[in-house]
Amino acid sequence: MKILISNDDGVYAPGLVALSQALSAIGDVVVVAPSEEQSGYASALSVSKPLHTHKLASGFVAVNGSPADCIHLALHELYGDITFDCVITGINSGANLGQDVMFSGTFGAALTAQLFGIPAIATSLVGGGVKNGGQESASDYQVAADEIVKLITETSVLALLKSLPYHVLNVNIPDVSSSSDIKGRKVTSLGHKQIARPVHHMIDPRGRDAYWLSLRKRKDDPPSTTPAQAFIPSDTVSHDADVPFVPNMTDDQAVAAGYISLSPVRLHHTPTSTLETLSILDL
Repeated sequence: MKILISNDDGVYAPGLVALSQALSAIGDVVVVAPSEEQSGYASALSVSKPLHTHKLASGFVAVNGSPADCIHLALHELYGDITFDCVITGINSGANLGQDVMFSGTFGAALTAQLFGIPAIATSLVGGGVKNGGQESASDYQVAADEIVKLITETSVLALLKSLPYHVLNVNIPDVSSSSDIKGRKVTSLGHKQIARPVHHMIDPRGRDAYWLSLRKRKDDPPSTTPAQAFIPSDTVSHDADVPFVPNMTDDQAVAAGYISLSPVRLHHTPTSTLETLSILDL
């Protein structure tokens, strides 16, 4: 199995190291990641500046660009002679739940792979954050990395993704000390929670206004109460065309209950019902 890995926390991130080490046990792994943290860059491409690469002693390739740049460059230039079986991104330090996927560089890198027909999975550690006073290590992500390997080897998820064009599987894993603390896996929809403070205004040392954007959710905001609050398209496909399948949990509900959340996210999707609604406009 040929596996391409990237992330948005940067080429030195412990989550990336843990993921690479774990997946190396089941396949040939190539790592191409940003030279610096690129959180929040979504699927941005650097089309107005040249990209440069640097190969580290670990074999990882660092790129002075976004996560999407890394995937784009790896697939079409750096490793253009390799046919990858999948792209796995992460392990992100912190959750990528609900509307976060629209901004996440971890998700954006996976999306870029899927646009070129490569099965892609974006992975995140919920509650990961920065541990030990900023001195995180790969061992902090070991349980999550092992669970990703199990997902790939114990299920047919990659084969399924190959048959689903423009789908990315967004995986969120609870931050626990042992795999035995994980209750299982749940197929979920994307939930939605309010951002506690979208913009932090401050005054910098020179007396100028400065602004720090944030996606941090309200701590006292409970998980989505019903899947109806999630981003579920009205023409969701099911085995019974008359009864759309609706997951019984949103992603934030699942991880709060101790499960690994598996949210399939489809891009380039224009809901049939929306087309019908717009068609009545006098254009």
